Amino acid sequence: MTTTMKTTTIGLLRPGTAAAPPSHRPSIEIRDRNRSRILSGCCHETVAAERMVEEFDPKIPIERAVTPPSSWYTDSSFFQLELPRIFYRGWHAIGYSEQIKNPRQFFTGRLGDVEYVVCRDENGRLFAFHNVCRHHASLVASGSGATKSCFVCPYHGWTYGLDGSLLKANRITGIENFNKKDMGLVPIKVATWGPFVILNLDKEMSQEEINSNTIGSEWLGSCSEILSTNGIDSSLSHVCRREYTIECNWKVFCDNYLDGGYHVPYAHKGLASGLKLDSYSTTMFEKVSIQSCESGSIKSENGSLRLGSKALYAFIYPNFMINR
Repeated sequence: MTTTMKTTTIGLLRPGTAAAPPSHRPSIEIRDRNRSRILSGCCHETVAAERMVEEFDPKIPIERAVTPPSSWYTDSSFFQLELPRIFYRGWHAIGYSEQIKNPRQFFTGRLGDVEYVVCRDENGRLFAFHNVCRHHASLVASGSGATKSCFVCPYHGWTYGLDGSLLKANRITGIENFNKKDMGLVPIKVATWGPFVILNLDKEMSQEEINSNTIGSEWLGSCSEILSTNGIDSSLSHVCRREYTIECNWKVFCDNYLDGGYHVPYAHKGLASGLKLDSYSTTMFEKVSIQSCESGSIKSENGSLRLGSKALYAFIYPNFMINR
């Protein structure tokens, strides 16, 4: 005889807790006995990764500079060390303001291990949240476009307003100490500068502390005005998005971009034909590196047109690049 049992699992965590996004989950602390200090991490690999950093001397004069150890590019534990120290602090460009130009528009993405959703509510207010349902950690939104007036989790139907508030949680009658006001989507700091949407995962800053008048200098330092006056402004229109899968560590791609045009005459002969490479220069700022080069002709050999008389390549730490 076969017996069929039908059960319903709500799956709520104990009162006062909820599924937390990756950056909000507690880490295990381990002590390195050799150095007698606390290190954040989940295993001995964190200690090994920190030792990789300590073995490198950043004060070497540029004339005697060497490439960082290969382990910085190949060791997975080193990448895990980079995430909280580089990508989970400070401002990062994640999209274009035209993607959320109108009320109820949204887009999703991922920064490191953090899934996020950015949107405007019915009144045009800008929000960003961890794209994680507070129930069982399912993604509540996917893709981009326009939404009606809410995000509905595809797993159990929990419904959130565009301001992140929990509007409906199915079949929770009788659950003690459950307060919908405490179970909204976890917010992330978000702002716009020129044509870009920027995100900040720093927990020590609240959305109310963001000053639109100073956001440019916070993200770009003293270079914000230079970029604005060189055509990097809100007059630029978002045309399309193209994605490429590149099988390399993220720093390899950045190193290629920052080599001062060293590879251009060999790897980009068409581009090189439209530039005066002997005028190539690099200017360093606190958070930005700008490479510039005079144009050799209006049209290059491959038929492409260049706007203006100078090529400008801006690299914004740690991995955002603007070509003009």
